[in-house]
Amino acid sequence: MSRPIVFLTDYGLADEFVGVCRGVIARAAPDAAVIDLTHAIRRQDVVQGSIVLGRAAPYMPADAVFLAVVDPGVGSERRPVAVETVGGAFLVGPDNGLLSGAWRALGGAARAVAITEPSLLLQPVSKTFHGRDIFAPAAAALATGTALERLGEAVDPTDLRAIDLPGPMVTPGSVGGRVVMVDGFGNVQLNVRPADLDAAGLTMAADVGTRTLPRVATFADVPKGDLALIADSQGFVAIIVNGGSAAEKLGLRPGDAVVLS
Repeated sequence: MSRPIVFLTDYGLADEFVGVCRGVIARAAPDAAVIDLTHAIRRQDVVQGSIVLGRAAPYMPADAVFLAVVDPGVGSERRPVAVETVGGAFLVGPDNGLLSGAWRALGGAARAVAITEPSLLLQPVSKTFHGRDIFAPAAAALATGTALERLGEAVDPTDLRAIDLPGPMVTPGSVGGRVVMVDGFGNVQLNVRPADLDAAGLTMAADVGTRTLPRVATFADVPKGDLALIADSQGFVAIIVNGGSAAEKLGLRPGDAVVLS
């Protein structure tokens, strides 16, 4: 029985890229279930991809092979890698920090290899489509029981690239944070926890610019069209609009600084 494969990319669905990768998997691992986590990561946004992997990983099968491709450096000197987590899941993708959200969520990286074994790759390997020629074949190999060390030379897990997000600045009466993500509904996730607001004394509401946003438990706790602060499903503070897009209303994008006071 093959391991399931969890598939995430920034390819979108307008082109054939996702379907081609799934075809490669189906040829090599026909009984492997493929879970399409998302193919709507913003183009080349490695940080968003890593965050989404980290959010989702704890809810995936424990023996999953995560196949993740958000790869602005495709064809360059960046390494293609496969990683085994402490819990026994596998991660396959570029060594650009993308996989770090998942391995941190799954207890850490226990072992890793650079994917270099020619017999396991599609030849000739393209300089522009490693998802098809390197990552999908490697994920299929792991899903069907190929040992990690057969994929290539060992890599020290501590040498893998990781993404470290900055924490908030908490002072009495103020929390300085940043926009981490904007989801498809326009909800704005910050790098701020509810406890940070509590520590700053912002227990009931906080000002964002010229607007005062109440802290609420559900979207329905404010009238339609109103802004509010909510603890999202990942335990972070999010700026929301009941029935609308907070990102559009406030003009916020990932990376923007936000001061709550």
